[in-house]
Amino acid sequence: MAVPKLSAPVGQSPRESEGKPVKNKGDDVLLVRRMLEANKIGPLGTSKKVDAGLLKAIGTYQKKIGFKRPDHVVDPGGRTVTALLPKFKAQVAAEEKAAKEPKLEVTFRGKKILVTQKEYDKLKAEVIKNLTPYMKSLIKNQKSCLETYQSYLDTAMIKDGVLNAVAQAIIIKAGSVKMPDNKLATRSISAAGKLERAMSSKDLKQIDEALPAAEKAINAFSDDLLRFLKEFTGSAQTTGTVLMVSSAVCFAVVGALAAPVLVTGAGMSAGSAAVVSGAGVGVLQSASQELGKHASGQKVTVWSSVQSIVIDGTIGGLTAGIGSKIPLGFCDDMAKAVAPRLASKVPFMATKQLEKFISNYIAGSGQEVIKSAIGEAIKVVGKIAKSGKAPTEKDFNDAVQSVLYSALLGGLVKNLGGFQKKWAYKNKDMLQGKILPDRFAKLAKDNKIPNTLKAKLWAEVSNKVSDETLKAGYGAVISAASGKESESQLTDMAAKAVEKDKKLQKLVDAEMLKAMKKLKIEAK
Repeated sequence: MAVPKLSAPVGQSPRESEGKPVKNKGDDVLLVRRMLEANKIGPLGTSKKVDAGLLKAIGTYQKKIGFKRPDHVVDPGGRTVTALLPKFKAQVAAEEKAAKEPKLEVTFRGKKILVTQKEYDKLKAEVIKNLTPYMKSLIKNQKSCLETYQSYLDTAMIKDGVLNAVAQAIIIKAGSVKMPDNKLATRSISAAGKLERAMSSKDLKQIDEALPAAEKAINAFSDDLLRFLKEFTGSAQTTGTVLMVSSAVCFAVVGALAAPVLVTGAGMSAGSAAVVSGAGVGVLQSASQELGKHASGQKVTVWSSVQSIVIDGTIGGLTAGIGSKIPLGFCDDMAKAVAPRLASKVPFMATKQLEKFISNYIAGSGQEVIKSAIGEAIKVVGKIAKSGKAPTEKDFNDAVQSVLYSALLGGLVKNLGGFQKKWAYKNKDMLQGKILPDRFAKLAKDNKIPNTLKAKLWAEVSNKVSDETLKAGYGAVISAASGKESESQLTDMAAKAVEKDKKLQKLVDAEMLKAMKKLKIEAK
């Protein structure tokens, strides 16, 4: 079993603890994400760059294993990676086993779907279970029609008495009523018999061949008998029970599972095979579930079956095979769509920056927001479907974007807008209440100067550096925030970043010395 190994430290850079320099190589970063997820920390995505979410996850795990002061660094051979290894090795072994497990390739609606033998057997059992009541009702319908037809034949052959036979003959002749076609009756008997044998065999291939033929033959005989009864009675009333049954689109799942081709991995990684398998199984299960509606007496039309499969298939393709995590590509697409509409609400961010921020948010701490948006979008698409219009992928994406826009506007964007105002005040207070006095104390020969002169000095330096300190605070939030922070938490994050920024300190010192010289205040 080949278990990947770290080549260099990953995490906080520059590191605050002792050890080799943190390199944050792309493959190493991705490996740490996988190891943490194997230990139930995450989901963390597939980015090869270190971000705030990953650093937080490392810290969370280090606390879990007993670090009093997490350093947010994973060293090769270190305490953190040693603790992560057992569960990660088990996951790698499971993935390798899954990759070697033979898959069955099922072609359904023009798409190839990979399923394991276990998934196939479960689906097959589910399909047969759902089909059985329907097939029984189809056969029951054929027998009911045949009994009704036989009763009229018996009367015609004077089995029920001469008077009834004469009466029937008069009605048929006078009304130009044509008796049911005997050939249709014979075909329905043969087709029903084959279907019963296929049901007993529990062989999907036999069912796939027998069911369409039975539907066609039994429906043709049923239609003809109903035509005769309506003509004979002069109304829509019938003397027998005639059930009209029609094939549903979802029966294609029977054919899809009837003749699978054995493949081994299909050249896919274990992870890719799991995603393909999960999404496909979701669609097949959706179609299979529609079969049971016939037996419960619900009206199932071609459209209602398609509607269910379209909606379930869309969502299944997004979420199946990857647990609760939404694919990053979908998050990126949604962020790209809503960012331009939200940009005016967050002036300190460029549209591209906001787009990236939103994408990171909904792929990380904002998972519940995007899942909620998808849930609401399903309802919207469902309403479109019920109106008789076939919902498209664009309808679905538009619905997600609409709900996501409202959710972000009232949550994430509201917090960012509030932070912008708070940070403007906080930045001014920090400069004049702490940063400038501290730097002046270190640079001036005599700290005791008149308040009026001090006010001039503060104003002179603030005018030169406040834009840069504001930008530094914004930059810290853009790069480090997860999106779930409150206005106050974002403001504190910006303040701490500015206080630690050595480049800003040099700028403040340079502008302070210029202003002191201008106002004739002696420096040390």
